[in-house]
Amino acid sequence: MNKSVTIVIPAYREENNVEGAIENAVRVAQSVTQDYEIIVVDDGSPDRTGERASLKAQNNPHIRVAINATNQGFGYSFARGVMMASKEYITVFPGDNDMSAQSLKDLLEARGSSDLVISYMKKTNKRSLFRRAVSKTFVLIMNLLFGMNLKYYNGAFICKTALLKAIPIKSTGLAALAECIVRLVKQGVVWRPIYFEHVGRQHEQSKAFNLKSVKAVSKTIWILWWDIYFPNKPKNA
Repeated sequence: MNKSVTIVIPAYREENNVEGAIENAVRVAQSVTQDYEIIVVDDGSPDRTGERASLKAQNNPHIRVAINATNQGFGYSFARGVMMASKEYITVFPGDNDMSAQSLKDLLEARGSSDLVISYMKKTNKRSLFRRAVSKTFVLIMNLLFGMNLKYYNGAFICKTALLKAIPIKSTGLAALAECIVRLVKQGVVWRPIYFEHVGRQHEQSKAFNLKSVKAVSKTIWILWWDIYFPNKPKNA
C-alpha cells in the first residue's frame, strides 16, 4: 500500500525534542512509503525550535518548515499544517516526541483501512495521577456532550487529507484533535480505534496543562457543541 502521507508536527519551545521527532517521523515514513512529506510548524518559539527544524529540512526535500510570527497555539499550528498538506492521507506527530515511533508506523500502515483511524492510549502509567484524572474527565465530558463512546480524544489520527480540509478547525489550543474527531464522526465517517504508546518527553516538562490551555479547551467545547447541535443558528441568537 503506497498511499501518500503528510505528517504534521506542531512544535513550540521544543529545541531539544523537535529533531528527534523529525527523525522518527522520517524513518517511519520511509519504511512505509516513498511518497511522504513532513510539515513542521514552529509556533513562534522563542528558542531554536524553528532553526533546528529548518536545518533538518535543508538535508531532506520531504521536510517543510513553517514558522508562525507569534505564538498562536497548537490548534492554529495544526490547522496551518493541514492547509499546507499535499498528500492523500494526513496525520500528526507530537513535536515533543512523546509518541513512540512504532505507534506512528502502526497508524500509517492503517491508513485506508477506515475513513478515520483514531489512536488511544492504552497504558497511561507514564503520566501523573492528576493528568490521568484530567484526561478521563475530558473523555467523559466529550462522550456525554456528543453522544459518543470514545476511549480517548487527543491522540493522533489518520484520515484522507480531503476530509480534514473540508471541516473547520476553530480550536487554537490542544483540543484541536478532539474537535476534528467529533466533526468527522458526526458527519458520518466510518472510524476504528488503534492503540498507541505514550513514551513521555525526554527533555523539559509538558506545557499541555495550564490556565491558558484550560480556557482554550473550554472555548473549543462550547463552539463545537453549538456547531454540532445548532449549525444554522448564530451564537448570539
